[in-house]
Amino acid sequence: MTERMITLDGGETCTLDRHGFLDPPDQWSEAFAEAMASRAGIHGGMTKEHWNFVHYLRKKFIEEETVPVVVLACADNNIRLGKLRALFPAGYHRGACKIAGIDYQFMYEHNIWLTYESYRMLKANYKMTATDFLDDYQRWDRQFAHLIVTEWGFPDGLNDSHWEVIKYLREFYAENQNIPAVVETVKALDITLSDLNELFPEGYRRGACRIAGLPFFA
Repeated sequence: MTERMITLDGGETCTLDRHGFLDPPDQWSEAFAEAMASRAGIHGGMTKEHWNFVHYLRKKFIEEETVPVVVLACADNNIRLGKLRALFPAGYHRGACKIAGIDYQFMYEHNIWLTYESYRMLKANYKMTATDFLDDYQRWDRQFAHLIVTEWGFPDGLNDSHWEVIKYLREFYAENQNIPAVVETVKALDITLSDLNELFPEGYRRGACRIAGLPFFA
């Protein structure tokens, strides 16, 4: 049975719902976040990275009355899914959201998929071609790139080298309305073909160009 109360450092107590989430959520304070963080596997205190992410979630919850799905939250904060998992060992829903004082009932009523992180539902936000490429280059955003990475199962998400390739491809296409040949790309970025293949095992067209939102034919 889930404990229905948490005691803060100063002796103050906060009540929790049957899932272990803060209820009511207006009890939240940074002292609560610190206490819940310890329960959620974060030992040694919250770092600046933890606080930035928790305050981001609080702002979304309080000001916009929403909770972003994990892929969008990572994109907004420019962090990889692997990094988020390292920051919050208990997970996004039962770690970060719980520490931020977002109650379970709110998430259930506003978006039940928050507990499941539905990839298919998120991908439905983008119109795709028959070849599973983004239909409109201008509809691309960082969330789309994170979604494709989820599909590929990259354990650490996208790193700076991935983003450098994506940025180059998008800028080249915006200027030329064409996709650079692979030899042009590796030369412009001063990398080898092996480097590119390691970054995008799916290949140049179906890997790098697809994640950058470029069309299959151009």
